[in-house]
Amino acid sequence: MNKRLSVLFLLLFSVAFAQDIIDGIAAIVGENVILKSEVEQLARMNASQLRIDPRQDPVKFESLKKNALDALIDEKILVEQAKLDSIEVKDREVEAMLEQQIQGIISQTGSIDKAEEILGSPLTKIRKEYRPIIRNRLIVDKLRSEKFNSISISRREVNDFYKVYRDSMPDIPPTLDFSQILFQIKPGDQEQALAREKADSILLCIKTGDDFAALARQFSEDPGSATEGGDLGYISRGGFIKEFEEVAYSLEPQEISAVVKTTFGYHIIQLLDKKGEKINVRHILISPKVSEKNISDALDLAREIRKRLVTESFPFDSAAFFYSDDSDAKSNKGRIDRIPKNQIQNPEFLTILDSMKVADVSSVFRTDMGFHILKLNGIYDDSWHTIEQWALEYKKSDLYRQWISELRSQFYIDIK
Repeated sequence: MNKRLSVLFLLLFSVAFAQDIIDGIAAIVGENVILKSEVEQLARMNASQLRIDPRQDPVKFESLKKNALDALIDEKILVEQAKLDSIEVKDREVEAMLEQQIQGIISQTGSIDKAEEILGSPLTKIRKEYRPIIRNRLIVDKLRSEKFNSISISRREVNDFYKVYRDSMPDIPPTLDFSQILFQIKPGDQEQALAREKADSILLCIKTGDDFAALARQFSEDPGSATEGGDLGYISRGGFIKEFEEVAYSLEPQEISAVVKTTFGYHIIQLLDKKGEKINVRHILISPKVSEKNISDALDLAREIRKRLVTESFPFDSAAFFYSDDSDAKSNKGRIDRIPKNQIQNPEFLTILDSMKVADVSSVFRTDMGFHILKLNGIYDDSWHTIEQWALEYKKSDLYRQWISELRSQFYIDIK
């Protein structure tokens, strides 16, 4: 399981778990209350990561609960300090992070129903309960970033760090410099027309009296809202894709839009309510389906470009600029510059790169994103740079611990 995704899953699980815990106050920090359920949730999350069974090892679990309480106290202190420093995060940042985590859980579990079954709550409830937690963590991250991002480290400090910790350091993988061209498999004109025709027919059903929510549950292809009748809840301006948002904000309450096209497909939008700059909308999404011909066309183009790269000395960066569907290709010309090998998340990329020599151009291969061609530009030993980063992070952590200790003396803390 992807480490980051597993952490997100456990955080969401802890919210759902709260309803089963008898609550009480664990500590008070300034004007903030830390509940026993919060401590229990975080301790269980950490226990799951460390593969500790609280029932089999109660002593270790009690230690985890103490650490969890300390961590929550630190978080509350940092939130209070962020208020004093006027640190804020935008609603769109919170919504983007929340949606990323929700979609990650859906992807991991395989379906919305399965995700809700495991979490023990509807996603609408999870979104509501987890939103303030996301906001606090983003605020804390921003505060720490502003406090410590300017910290630097000397060569002597790196050497001292290496002498102390070299025997416990893991192997440092090589750094790879490679380029890629992505050929996405996109619906063609015929598939677009079929999706538009279906959206038009659903809109006609709504106009002749059919229930919007029922049609959304039956036909909408937005996995995050279909089971809720298409309801997206209250979202601030900037929380939607541009084409969707322009239409949504132009509607009057209960008004239904014409069919709206975005990169996701074709939408029918209804504005339910407005509260200042926040709107509550529901929608039905019909996405064009990819056909076998679309797959074949993308593969043919990829093979043609690969042939030109090999036989005509067509520059790889030019091919990436003109043909790659990667959103960053226009600026970086497909180049992924010096990334540690263990940070490459795509297993297909690793398999292909391991079989290549410097300057090789790969054969066309397929992933969930589409078809790819890679070029290996270089392999480097960046061990010193990696050790330097570890030393810097250690220094920042040490300074952070000192800072937290100072802050603790400035805030009212009552541990029950």
